[in-house]
Amino acid sequence: MDPVDILVPPATVGDRVVLRTLLPDGSATDVIGWVAAVDSEQVTLEGLQATSTVHRSRVVAARRLPAALGGPGPQRTSPEELEQISLPGWVAHSEPLGEWTLRYGGGFTGRANSCLAVGHPGMDVAEAAARIVAFAARHQIQPWAQVVAGGDVEHRLRGLGWTEAYVRTDVLAVRLNELLGAERPDPRVRVLTSLGPGWQDAYQISRPNSAEAAVLHSILDGRPPRAFAQVEADGDVIAIGRAHVNQSWMGLASLWTVPAHRRRGWATKIMTALGHWAARQGARNVYLQVATENSAAHRAYQRAGFAVHHSYLYLAPPATGQCGRDTPPDAGRS
Repeated sequence: MDPVDILVPPATVGDRVVLRTLLPDGSATDVIGWVAAVDSEQVTLEGLQATSTVHRSRVVAARRLPAALGGPGPQRTSPEELEQISLPGWVAHSEPLGEWTLRYGGGFTGRANSCLAVGHPGMDVAEAAARIVAFAARHQIQPWAQVVAGGDVEHRLRGLGWTEAYVRTDVLAVRLNELLGAERPDPRVRVLTSLGPGWQDAYQISRPNSAEAAVLHSILDGRPPRAFAQVEADGDVIAIGRAHVNQSWMGLASLWTVPAHRRRGWATKIMTALGHWAARQGARNVYLQVATENSAAHRAYQRAGFAVHHSYLYLAPPATGQCGRDTPPDAGRS
């Protein structure tokens, strides 16, 4: 019996472990990764950067690790930083405005069709506000600014007469290891790294929209690493979820289950499967967005360990009315 054998429960494919291994010169080194294969002769570990195969006769110690890396928790990231981190996860076309970002996505969702007004625009805020209005007019979308609730940018735009345009949204966060615990991925949940037709059809049912297919595909499937989880029954996709990783954060979105299949834990299983995928991309923390007024969703996510990190809202200039396109019915939601 070697150190690998005495792990309890036994090491299996998918476990994250550290193996202390003797080198030919008698020194030792630690090899860390997820078990890709294990037999009586050797263990193959997949790390974040490389894959290593270790002969079991050289292993002098073995220890199981949490599924994801440790490190600073969610509250060590400021609201402004997290908004910038989340930016690539839900955008089609964008233009910089100093540290702000002008976004256009065919009118589909507020996040893809507004200015992320975080940081400094590189000019007077009044001039930046005028740039938002001009950009929106060119693309026939609402002239909205997404701002961190209670922040300096909100205060300055309100001073220019801008007012709240849509429901507030809370950003919830949790450590990835807290979300995963000891849960392993359910094999019934498939995780794909590109957008498939079954997932996209289910997404269309979950939130019907008239967005152009190319724009929708750009928002959902662009800017990897991202992954799509789905559960199938009788050939149909009955539950979905999407994850995007940037820096050390995984963003969760598009969690949905066919009504007839709800209350069976599929959302939790999807979060677990996507969390294990994200851990292998280096994610340490998780965020998601939920409408402030959605108390049922808040309670469900709190049970999973999530807590409010910050809130954001959309501001619109005074007396703008409609800007060539109706307000997206699901703007500002995941």
